[in-house]
Parts: sequence; structure tokens; C-alpha cells
Amino acid sequence: MLPVAEECGVRLVAHPDDPPLPEMRGTARLFYSHTEYERLLALSPSPANGFEFCMGALQEMPDGDLYALLDKHSAAGNIGYIHFRNVVGKVPQYREAFVDEGDIDMVRALRILKKNNFDGVIIPDHTPEMSCAAPWHAGKAFALGYMRGVLQGIEREG
Repeated sequence: MLPVAEECGVRLVAHPDDPPLPEMRGTARLFYSHTEYERLLALSPSPANGFEFCMGALQEMPDGDLYALLDKHSAAGNIGYIHFRNVVGKVPQYREAFVDEGDIDMVRALRILKKNNFDGVIIPDHTPEMSCAAPWHAGKAFALGYMRGVLQGIEREG
């Protein structure tokens, strides 16, 4: 698939397994650890081969350093897009969190992206369930507002 993607100017990006477990329901999974996820790029260093950087799923993994991975791959241009999501804990004991309350320092992550001139798409991912008339929309609105406020603050820093 990579030669065709290269020829067509298309980028193939893989999402890490969520939850990141080596096996689920009797089926082996591919990208359940930072090591396995990075093997994808090592298999073929094509510009059409990349990551979908799901911050929540990567943070849930028991190995590795999310910030080092983000720094390395945003600098190298390997990230197709980012799922902006936060969690508390690691598999198997973790929970989704709002972007401002989890284990990931989202401001630090956005500063890394700024430092590396990341110009890709950052997408707010799913959020904890809210008790209101439009919970999905409210969660997305909160995440978008948070992202925008942090990005504006980082831009003002210089």
C-alpha cells in the first residue's frame, strides 16, 4: 500500500490500539506499546508512513515517555494528526479524563508541538460522559475551548 500512497500523495497513519492491550477478545493487536508503535516506522521509512498520535491511548501504555515520543515524531514529521485526549492511570487501571485533569500535561505537549513547528491537525477526542442535554457536544466544546486558549497563550509567549 505504501508505494501507491506515495504515488498518490496520500499519507497512511496508524492509530494505536485502544485500550492498548497485546490481545483483546482472543485477537492479537498490533500497536499496544510505544515499542510496537515505533516499529511501524522502522518497517518502512516512507514519507507516506506515519502515526495518528492518540495522546490518551499512548499515555495508557505502560512503557515509554509520551513527551519524548511526541517530541521525536513531531520533529521528524511522522505525525499525520493528533487526538487530543487525557487519561488517568495505565492499562488495565485507567479512566478517561477531561483535558485539564489527566496525567498528561497538555500545555507541555502543545509547547512541544510549537517548538517543532507542527502544522498538522489536532482533534479533540472523546471525553468523559457529561450530564447535560448535549453531552458529546459539551465535551467537544470544552476540549476545543481549552485547546484554543492554551494555543493562544503559547503564541503570546513568543
